[in-house]
Amino acid sequence: MPPLELGADIVAHSTTKYLSGHSDVLGGAAVFADGALRRRVWPRTVELGACADPFAAWLTLRGIPTLPLRMREHCGNAAALAELLAPRVEAVHYPWRAGHPSYGTARKVLSGGGGLLSFELAGGREAGRAFIERVRLAKLALSLGGVETLVTHPASTSHRELDGAALAAAGIAPGLVRMSVGIEDVEDLWADVEQALA
Repeated sequence: MPPLELGADIVAHSTTKYLSGHSDVLGGAAVFADGALRRRVWPRTVELGACADPFAAWLTLRGIPTLPLRMREHCGNAAALAELLAPRVEAVHYPWRAGHPSYGTARKVLSGGGGLLSFELAGGREAGRAFIERVRLAKLALSLGGVETLVTHPASTSHRELDGAALAAAGIAPGLVRMSVGIEDVEDLWADVEQALA
C-alpha cells in the first residue's frame, strides 16, 4: 500500500535502491502529500543543490519500467530463501514469514514481502564471517535493491567497531547475516547459500 495512502505527509525514496535497480546511481526523491508543503520546501532544495544530475535522473528513469517485474522476483526469491533457511539456521528475520513480530502489519502494507532478509547463524561472529567469505553467486556489499544478491555480516563489516554489548543493544546478533536478495534463479541462489552453510 502506498505510504501516502497510509497517512504519510512526506515519503523519502532512495532512488539508489530498487527504483533504479542496477546499483549504478546515487540519488533520492521526496514525495509530498500536500502541495503547499512541497512548495515551501522546494526553494531550499534549489538553494542546497539537492537535485539529481541529468545522467543519474536518466539511470533512475531507465529502471522504473522494470520495477514491478524485478520486485516480483526479489520478493519471491526472498520468501523462498526464508523458508529454505529456517530449518538450517538459528533464526530467520523476514516480515512476511509467520512468526515475525511485524507479520500482521507487513501483510497489510507490503505487497510481496520485500527483497531483504536476515538470518542468524550458530557459531556467532566467526560463522557469519565464514558464510560471507564462502558465497560465490552472492556478492559481499552493503547496499540493497539491485538485480544482484548482496550479503553482509554486520558484526564484521558495517558494525565491526561495536563490542558484544553494543551489538546486542542495536539488535545485531554476532552471527547475523543480512541479504538483499536479487533476481537470479532461486535454485542457483539456494545452491550458493547451501554450499556456504555447509
